[in-house]
Amino acid sequence: RFLILASVLVFAGGVLITSILRTASASYAFSPTVKPSPITTEKSEGVKYTLSYPGILPDHFLWSVKAARDKAWLFLTTDPLKKSELLLLLADKRLGAAKALIEGGKTEQGLSAATRAEKYLEESFKHEEIARNKGGDINDHLNRLALATLKHREILEGLKGSMSEDFKPSLSQTIDYPKKIWGDLKGVFNSLKKPLPTSPFED
Repeated sequence: RFLILASVLVFAGGVLITSILRTASASYAFSPTVKPSPITTEKSEGVKYTLSYPGILPDHFLWSVKAARDKAWLFLTTDPLKKSELLLLLADKRLGAAKALIEGGKTEQGLSAATRAEKYLEESFKHEEIARNKGGDINDHLNRLALATLKHREILEGLKGSMSEDFKPSLSQTIDYPKKIWGDLKGVFNSLKKPLPTSPFED
């Protein structure tokens, strides 16, 4: 048992160290060729935005290693625009994981992942604002953030049919995140005199 436990700890530590070393030289190039998530299909794609592949889910035994890697990655990223891009990437991945969990019947875990996703999205917007106030070139990222915000709400709204009534109030609270972010983004686009992406929602 000791040898098995030691082997697992060594393996997990190796994964974490490797991930941290990779983040030190990360290019932050969010290419449209990123492997698309299998949960995003043409049928559900009202908002033209594709979530990045979520990878392992929170119910996987190595999830704690992945979560620790993400925290290390965020800690090592100090540039506000790059941090906003990274937070958006993590938000997309968490939302993809949440969708997979909820549709797989693991509603509580899925709602927890969804809440974390929207908190990451909120943090992404805050760091975009810092970058914008510093005079950074945020145009492309701002458009991406706006589309992501709409997509997040679209996916969360679509999950209502995958859960019982008991969980819907919690989901509604989570949906409030992209609603508020979208309201703030409308003000930003207006102040910059930029055309706002089309929203499928009336509010």
